[in-house]
Amino acid sequence: MSIAANLRSILDTADGGTGMDIIIVSTTSADQAAYWQRRLEAGRGQVCRPDALILAIHEDWPGGAGNGLGTLYAVREAARLARDRHAIDLAARLVDGAAVGLYHTAGKGTRLAPLPGSEGGNKPAVKLPGLVRLADRVEPLTILEAVIRQTAVYAPLRRGRLSVFWGDQVFIPSVPPPGLPRHHVDILAKLGVMPDAEAWRRDGLDRYGLVAVGPGGDAVQVEKVTHAAAMSLVDAGVMRVDGGIGVSLGSFSLSAAMLAALDAEFAPELAVRTAKLDTDPHFWMPMTLPEPVYLEMMAAKGEPAAKSRAHYRRLADFVVRFRGAHAGEPLFGCVDVGAGCYWWDYGTLANYRASVRRLLDGDQEAAAMRAFFAAPAAGAAEFRDGSLLIDCRIGGGSIRGSVLVGVTAGRLDVDGAVLVNVVAPAIAGRDLVLYNVFETSDLALAPGSVRADTYLPDGGRVSIGTRLDRDGKDDWDVVLPGNALSHAQLCELNATLTLDAAAESARRHRLKALATIEGDG
Repeated sequence: MSIAANLRSILDTADGGTGMDIIIVSTTSADQAAYWQRRLEAGRGQVCRPDALILAIHEDWPGGAGNGLGTLYAVREAARLARDRHAIDLAARLVDGAAVGLYHTAGKGTRLAPLPGSEGGNKPAVKLPGLVRLADRVEPLTILEAVIRQTAVYAPLRRGRLSVFWGDQVFIPSVPPPGLPRHHVDILAKLGVMPDAEAWRRDGLDRYGLVAVGPGGDAVQVEKVTHAAAMSLVDAGVMRVDGGIGVSLGSFSLSAAMLAALDAEFAPELAVRTAKLDTDPHFWMPMTLPEPVYLEMMAAKGEPAAKSRAHYRRLADFVVRFRGAHAGEPLFGCVDVGAGCYWWDYGTLANYRASVRRLLDGDQEAAAMRAFFAAPAAGAAEFRDGSLLIDCRIGGGSIRGSVLVGVTAGRLDVDGAVLVNVVAPAIAGRDLVLYNVFETSDLALAPGSVRADTYLPDGGRVSIGTRLDRDGKDDWDVVLPGNALSHAQLCELNATLTLDAAAESARRHRLKALATIEGDG
């Protein structure tokens, strides 16, 4: 099956209203949980199936649980919500064959800054070049909605399983979808043949978590190893690569039995909410690697040997007990998305701009992306002079190599720009990223400029500017020239605001900017 066939399957799933029976969204605040509960319920039939049960929760865990404990805690909180609000037993539904999707949205989005700050710190609410109808209005599609739409295709294969995805990446597999899962745990990866040292360096495989698959389909997880280290593991028989090796996408699924067993094993941590455990180093690696190899890899991460040894032996005992209860059933496997899959990452500012502008290219991947986002098929979208305009009203000027979403302007002179939710009498510049900017005066910016605005309930706003060649993670605590706050200070400010109040303030600023343009007209 080609990528085109997989894309058709994904689009048919969205159009046909199928997908996950139950959708859990794990957020970082009660305010964000309420936002996603409302938005996803309003988007039923477009983003998810019309009868999907939406359970948005927030991870109220001091310092963060990590994505391992965070997964278990999210399911516990969703089960409580399902019971209290809907009189539904989530665990029973899972055992009975429901397909449950969990979408992690935690994180401050430091490398995507300042865009998440403009959404009140709600990183997965950052907008993409697509449209979704919500009740009586049409709005740009969010990153999370794109992920939910794309991953719905896995639902028929994941009955009775929990599928866990991250809220900042969309992928279109290049290989046929797998059959029904055989393993209690399976993880998504881009598999290929074992590369040589040169290809390993060229593709930067030493920077990623990797999954290696043996001839029978059983897999092991390793993390950030050199080619020489990987070959030594192959030579020692620690891992087999007959079935391929490749970069892990991090997303995984669990059988109902494995989910229940992990929940029971880590019940003490879940009760007191003090530990922090991630899936790769704390679940999958100790489950699939020999103890000496695991200790060596954790030492490279700076973990004390005694702590790693104790954790490894705890997981080893867990595996023995689990295998005893499920004799002969495979433990850990891999779902291949294909080395040639399309993988659109929106997790950094540079990747966001590149992935959005990828829509303008003339190759098959760009065509697939346009089909996925329904651009320009949507009635409010059009191509103009090599640019894509979605839900825009432009008076005149020049637009070259740009993607515009929800832009109203009297005149534009832009090249290589990404403009999302922008209103101004005139806008000029090259290689710009403007996001949620509503101005009553003309905008003229230096090449490579980035600006995103946050609107305050009192009618004020905070404008955060940066450049495409800067990294928000490195600049997180820096007040850049022209800014009143650092990204970190804006994050703290956003924690005191409500998303609804900020949205209402943004609406007022937008109307004021629109009135200026209409007055000039």
